Amino acid sequence: MSDTALRLDAPGDAAGGVLVIGYGNALRSDDGVGWHAAALLADDRRLAGVEVLALHQLTPELALDMSRASLVILVDASAEGPPGAITVRPLHGEDVGAAGGGGGATSHHVGPGVLLAVARDLYGAAPDAFVVSVGTATMELGEELSPPVAAALPAIADAVAELIEANRRARPARQPRR
Repeated sequence: MSDTALRLDAPGDAAGGVLVIGYGNALRSDDGVGWHAAALLADDRRLAGVEVLALHQLTPELALDMSRASLVILVDASAEGPPGAITVRPLHGEDVGAAGGGGGATSHHVGPGVLLAVARDLYGAAPDAFVVSVGTATMELGEELSPPVAAALPAIADAVAELIEANRRARPARQPRR
């Protein structure tokens, strides 16, 4: 691995950097695409200095890590769209809503928007965030991805790298004070 960190089922500490979270059930075929993408991204040179997590699900504990990041990218499977089709969408204010809305923040599993709302409400910061979704062919028991989803992994890595590069261009590195 390069200087990109891959952590499995452990909260991160983005500290102003970029946080990529691949999540889903790695034992349910294509639902595990987030895990496979995280493993690929952890070794991707374009993501130098990025923290990459592979998680079973999003939990409220991630709100602190997200509040410290300048950019969060979440990679997950989607039952919508053709198998292997990649959709990139920003999380807007209307996606965030109130932290307590819909009961999501009180359950063990929370969606990306609710998690950002918790980061904002509890820690006063919600980073730019994007969801990279991948259409699934199957969610049957198994650790292997279907052929169309496995074939999409390089394009998923490209989409994530493009989001990170755009973020880096928009937020140039701070120069040391003289």
